[in-house]
Amino acid sequence: MCFVFKVDNELKQEYLNSKPTATGESDSFVLRSADDYEDLIEKPIYNMSYIELKELIIMQFKNSSEKTVLKNISILKTYIDFCINKNVVIHGENKLVTFTSKNAKEFVNKQALVNKYITKEQLREYQNVLYNEQDKLLLELPFVGVRGRTLEDGTLEEIINLSINDVDEENKIVTLTQNNGKHRIIEVEISTIELIKDAYEEEVYVENNGEETNNPRLSEPREIKINKVESYILRVPGKNKFEKFTPNLLNSRIRRIQRYLDNRYLSYTSLYFSGQLNMAMDIYKEKGEITKEDFIRICARFDYGTSPDQYWFNVQSLFNQYKEILGMGD
Repeated sequence: MCFVFKVDNELKQEYLNSKPTATGESDSFVLRSADDYEDLIEKPIYNMSYIELKELIIMQFKNSSEKTVLKNISILKTYIDFCINKNVVIHGENKLVTFTSKNAKEFVNKQALVNKYITKEQLREYQNVLYNEQDKLLLELPFVGVRGRTLEDGTLEEIINLSINDVDEENKIVTLTQNNGKHRIIEVEISTIELIKDAYEEEVYVENNGEETNNPRLSEPREIKINKVESYILRVPGKNKFEKFTPNLLNSRIRRIQRYLDNRYLSYTSLYFSGQLNMAMDIYKEKGEITKEDFIRICARFDYGTSPDQYWFNVQSLFNQYKEILGMGD
């Protein structure tokens, strides 16, 4: 790891180097945030009181879910244990040992949660800001449940593989294709179908969201030709390119969209779960309650998890957090 810490640099480097590369890189982001707070109050994390640790977690981490809280605290707790084993902690006590999953809720950053999970109205507002039909569609598809398997060979496969031939406008259904040959069918609103068609017919992609740049050589943003590639909806812009989208291009594009919309929490995953929350909220408003069977139906609609019967509780937990943030009672 090349990052230099302000507090206990050698100790943190030793900890990170003891981990597998991927784990060390992930842990380093958490330790960097903690390091800033250690430097601020001039006290290493392993000597902080529980109150100070709580302030660190609230101030330094934009925890948008209880799951994120648990992950960050697990890393901090493991690091403190490492320090104890290195005999640098005089009292030899890990103050985070008393933390339980029941405490996670109090560490959730409410504003982060609101920014991460958007309503359908906010989705439409965001789409109105975006210039290109491709970009508008990239917000729409995960929101209505188009994503794919969470495996390396399945990354955003349903978005990438979407074809105009998969659209049945008359019956308002779309057939989704995964890389393993599996197909599934979802019902969508006519507005989604119209947006798919608009993206398919789009002939040029306009850079910088259609706005003027600071480049003195370009008075207007460049218009890049989009060539047809078989019947795929999303194709790579470029005069001489005849390629469908890739996971890398999708990830690059969502980072640009984050900047255009000034919302760094926006991602394909957050849009995917926003759609689930939107469906749950619609059911709740209609019935005044939402049951286990409703959550199972949401999981099935979004193809969430290996089995809707096993994953419905995750959606219920997220919905309850979201509803509480919005100030909605039971």
